[in-house]
Amino acid sequence: MKRQNWRKALMALAVLSLPVTMFYLSPLLTLQGAAKGIVTSSLIFVVLSAVLAFFAGRVFCGWICPGGAVQEILFPANDRRIPGGRLDLIKYGIAALWLAALVILFAKAGGILSVQPLFGIEGGLSLATPVSYLMFYVAMGGMAALSLAVGRRPFCHYGCLLAPFMTAGRFAARVSGTPHLHLEAESEKCIDCRLCTKNCPMSLDVNAMVREDRMYSPECISCGACVDVCPKKVISFSWGKH
Repeated sequence: MKRQNWRKALMALAVLSLPVTMFYLSPLLTLQGAAKGIVTSSLIFVVLSAVLAFFAGRVFCGWICPGGAVQEILFPANDRRIPGGRLDLIKYGIAALWLAALVILFAKAGGILSVQPLFGIEGGLSLATPVSYLMFYVAMGGMAALSLAVGRRPFCHYGCLLAPFMTAGRFAARVSGTPHLHLEAESEKCIDCRLCTKNCPMSLDVNAMVREDRMYSPECISCGACVDVCPKKVISFSWGKH
């Protein structure tokens, strides 16, 4: 379980870094920049996160994302598994609307006019004004309240705008046959203890995935919890075509 300890440590550091990093990841700031024809750090991040997912899946979500970390911190308060299925499509609708707005705003501004990574980030710090603190507490407070009310990582399932772009990057790697990080399983070794399912922070039925030999899920965040908890080492990370 040492790997999971390192993962949780990295996510704790991600939360502590929020006073600096929050606006660098802000989709709202991206739209504000697009209205002036400016490529912001947050738009650059969206592109880079999709590229990272092309090779390594949603490792950002599982290892670095401060929003994900806030939700996991609250697992002891509400560890309820939450349903996915069609509800997971909500975030794709949100992402589609955001992308459409982005294109329209850039078009109205006359296209991409400049690249300004520090646009809207006073002094390079996200939390530098009373308004920025208000936005911080609304965003993090809303995410925390949702987790307390619903269960495991609900914002990741239903509201995260970035997830669809990372999922698209991962899907592109599968379709193109490009080697990438993924899960594999030796189903014949499985003893149906279901610890993999019980410990999945995204509420995936990992046991069923193993039994059906389909270890791909767009909601998998490459956290490795199922790998590390399995007593028979049935599940493993692998690099290659999948």
